[in-house]
Amino acid sequence: MYIFSMENPFFRFVGRVVDLVWINILTLICAIPIVTAGASFTAMYRVLIRIAMGEEGVITKEFFKEFKNNLIKATVVWIPVLAIFTILLSNAYLVRQGVLGRFGNLYVPVGISIGVIAIFALIFIQYYFAIISRYNTGIKKALKNAGLLLFAYFPKSICILIIGFFPIALMMLSDYFAWFWFLYGFSFPGFFVSMIVGNIFANIEEKDEKTEVNPDGQEAV
Repeated sequence: MYIFSMENPFFRFVGRVVDLVWINILTLICAIPIVTAGASFTAMYRVLIRIAMGEEGVITKEFFKEFKNNLIKATVVWIPVLAIFTILLSNAYLVRQGVLGRFGNLYVPVGISIGVIAIFALIFIQYYFAIISRYNTGIKKALKNAGLLLFAYFPKSICILIIGFFPIALMMLSDYFAWFWFLYGFSFPGFFVSMIVGNIFANIEEKDEKTEVNPDGQEAV
């Protein structure tokens, strides 16, 4: 009977929820050594983007394969970004404690600058992880493309930022949402980010295919 079929929308929804929980657990486990968190997020995006683009495979196998393949490329960029965020958080703490108060009116501009840098860094690093998870490209080119995507698709970049802050907002509302981090803290927002990024990649890949077929830039018939 169709009602018990795995193609039933209800069972597909339940299956997707279970998948997100498992992907989140894998991401958390591989991110426990903080230095490998970048590779863990890259592997997560690899699986989630494939799901978002209808290219599903075996989640666990795909995750660990991507984790291994992009360990160096992800970590090389993740460590400096982690250092930047550590410095920003330290400065934010000093601003909050009024340590910079002796410098007069620097309190507000310094706080705003820290916030702006953190926002752009957060969006940028998500694009970077998504790019190296999808394409076999070098670090320098991936960094360049991440920057280009951030500004070329700025409205979508803002959406990515809002989605990224959703779990943090829940935690700020109540400590009862701590369970959310364990079950969906990374995979849930990551899935919606992957839908946005997957759409961007699909458009770019479609344009590239047309360019290869018609070098003169004319549309394919």
